[in-house]
Amino acid sequence: MLSDNQALKSHLETIEQARAFLQHISHHAYQKVMAPHVASSAGAHMRHVIDHYLALKQSITVGVVDYNQRHRGSDVAHSTTSALQAWDDIENWLLEVYQNDMHTKLKVLSETSVEEVHVDEVSSTLGRELLFVSSHAIHHFSLLAIIVSLQGQTTHALFGVAPSTATYQRTHA
Repeated sequence: MLSDNQALKSHLETIEQARAFLQHISHHAYQKVMAPHVASSAGAHMRHVIDHYLALKQSITVGVVDYNQRHRGSDVAHSTTSALQAWDDIENWLLEVYQNDMHTKLKVLSETSVEEVHVDEVSSTLGRELLFVSSHAIHHFSLLAIIVSLQGQTTHALFGVAPSTATYQRTHA
């Protein structure tokens, strides 16, 4: 089990991966949709990841996380500069929130059907939801790596790799 300092370090590592990606992708590549392979741009995926962190951040005062909140069309989806600023804000929030109790109770709302509007509500904690948004980010980072590879570019070898996969790779190298 990780200590709070180790857990915080892991979350900050996820943010640093996002920053490194954003600092090395061109404006054009960030906005380009690689259809038919991928239906949205790297910027749209990055915005989606940031939206999840923002939904969690906004939940602290009301006790309800609504992952259905999206900021489609925001500057974050079109501008690496805006996305970098959003990650800076998320980092500052994380540094602050880690002073709080990770066992803080939250209700989580999320749509679960593509056929009709159906929103599930479950109980969770701040710590559990931080794990979720970090894992969700890494999942989308792997999609970002695919998007830029389709454009003939590369990312860091560990970008978008799940921590358990990295551990497996280290022990079987």
